[in-house]
Amino acid sequence: MEPVSILVCSRGRRSTLEKLVLSLRKMDTSYRTEVVVVEETDNPSPLNGVRYISHPIANRGFPYARNLAVANASGNIIVFLDDDCVISDGWLNHLLSPLKDSSVVGAQGGVTVPPSSGPIGWAESIIGFPGGGIRRIILSGGRTEPTTEISTLNAAYRRRVVEAVGGFDERLKWGGEDDFLAKKACKHGLCLFVPTAAVAHKPRGSIREIWKWFVRRGLVDIFFTRIKDYKASKRYTHFTVLRSSLSIKSLLLVSVLCFFPSGWSLPLILFFFSLYILAQQVRYFTIWRKSGAGLPSFLLIPIVKLTMDFAADWGRFKGMFRG
Repeated sequence: MEPVSILVCSRGRRSTLEKLVLSLRKMDTSYRTEVVVVEETDNPSPLNGVRYISHPIANRGFPYARNLAVANASGNIIVFLDDDCVISDGWLNHLLSPLKDSSVVGAQGGVTVPPSSGPIGWAESIIGFPGGGIRRIILSGGRTEPTTEISTLNAAYRRRVVEAVGGFDERLKWGGEDDFLAKKACKHGLCLFVPTAAVAHKPRGSIREIWKWFVRRGLVDIFFTRIKDYKASKRYTHFTVLRSSLSIKSLLLVSVLCFFPSGWSLPLILFFFSLYILAQQVRYFTIWRKSGAGLPSFLLIPIVKLTMDFAADWGRFKGMFRG
């Protein structure tokens, strides 16, 4: 079998990093593997049994760290894994099984949350974040299927393809670099979503952290509209980004309601807000029911979704005025 390099980039999460490395060293697999850890820290401390590379804290971003990991890897197959993931039994075997076919160049594994996660964390995963969340696993029906949506949270590529597309774009220091790479890599061959190659990923777990996360995602959306060579997807134009804006839709609705008699405005706003809540709960009901999450997570889905949408819009607004 081809040699495999498992790459983990980390910053400020030493305890979860150590737990992940220990589980990777103990996992049962027939693949010949090495673990490469790239840690952004001013106090490097090598880990036993891994190839350890440190670099000082300089806020160079995700793509810099991932390119550094690739440069120090020796495997023909490159596996990416977040430092706060918990792997499942047989994870690596499931993830790499499709790559036995030479036409397959990349694979994305399933992502869920630890069973002990709170209601907000479960709501994140039911809505589909990160990496498609448990929603993506359930919608797949457990079947491997083609995809161009690959997150380095839990993914594998042939090294030659990563090198052929020039690695990760270091302009995208705040995120989106894995999506950019995936769109280019999947032009070199088939990429697959493998739901059985699951990891549990620690959720943000609070409205405050979700807000910060999606503000950054909104900033990334706007940055993508400025990259002239991003031709793989038409979704990153000012028109398509703004068309998806819940804030703009809300402002248009409020503008229309201004033409109604004054006594009607508040009841109509409450009506449409209730309609939004109902729509989200209907949309995600089946996923919630199959996820095994508790009732509080179902009730919180509209609030979490609303936070995601408005935070992304705020990030886009800030991005438009940022050089």
